[in-house]
Amino acid sequence: MQNPLTLSTGQSLVSRISKWWRTQGPDRQVVIARRSALVAACASVVFVGMPVIGQSASMQLEAQDWRVKNEKLAEVQDAGALIRADESAPSLLRRDWLRSVEYSLERDPGSALSTFAAYERDRAALDSLKSFETIHLAKAEDMAAQTQCLAQAVYYEARSEKAEGQLAVAEVIVNRVKDHRYPNTICDVVFQGATRTTGCQFTFTCDGAMNKTPRGSRWDEAQTIASHVMMGLYEERTRGATHYHATYVNPVWNSGLIKTRQFGTHIFYRFPRGGEWQLASARQKERLARHRAGLKTLTPAP
Repeated sequence: MQNPLTLSTGQSLVSRISKWWRTQGPDRQVVIARRSALVAACASVVFVGMPVIGQSASMQLEAQDWRVKNEKLAEVQDAGALIRADESAPSLLRRDWLRSVEYSLERDPGSALSTFAAYERDRAALDSLKSFETIHLAKAEDMAAQTQCLAQAVYYEARSEKAEGQLAVAEVIVNRVKDHRYPNTICDVVFQGATRTTGCQFTFTCDGAMNKTPRGSRWDEAQTIASHVMMGLYEERTRGATHYHATYVNPVWNSGLIKTRQFGTHIFYRFPRGGEWQLASARQKERLARHRAGLKTLTPAP
């Protein structure tokens, strides 16, 4: 049931409008009718046209955003092409897999850290690792063995030295591997001649020092040094040295080599080069002659 007050108010409003309308002359009624129709038409146009106008504006914004993204895409492509063509650029930036990473960023240049871009970036990096095959496991085991040999040499030969002295000893071993006069692996270089009573290249391999298992912080440090050298994360410091000895000895063989540097209690040497050979050979001959003469004076006559 309707509220009598509401019904009365509605009827009163209608009656007032009807009364007002009857007071208008015919000409005035025509003008009012036309204006009302025009207002209604305009309202209809606005009501119907607003979504169209909004859609048009949205399309314009999307087109503008698309242009901006394509401009950024072009910039990224040009920069990537320039880097890959630049011979002086780091080799990492010229890797094929980096193109996939670059593509993932191009897909969303406005948000390089978006979930999709991050996924594409990580997938591209993982794809660059290829598949893990049995041969890779064998290489990993061999690398671990070579690193162990290098760590043992650093520990037994230079554990009391500072880091630079330990790195220098490790570098000598690596230099020997590169030299055609020595074996081709770190373990073979370290243990060269260890089975002979007078032929070991590194004293610890034949004097019983290895009977004591390496341990403690110095062993940890030696392993760290070895790992860094195996990965090439070191600066050359011995100037190509392939030999060294402690400062408290003066072996005959050092006269035939060229002294390079000294770290702590170790003096480092390399093989002569070019015209140095003649001088080194003469120096060694003189040293050997003095050494033999000294031995004769110590040997009683028969």
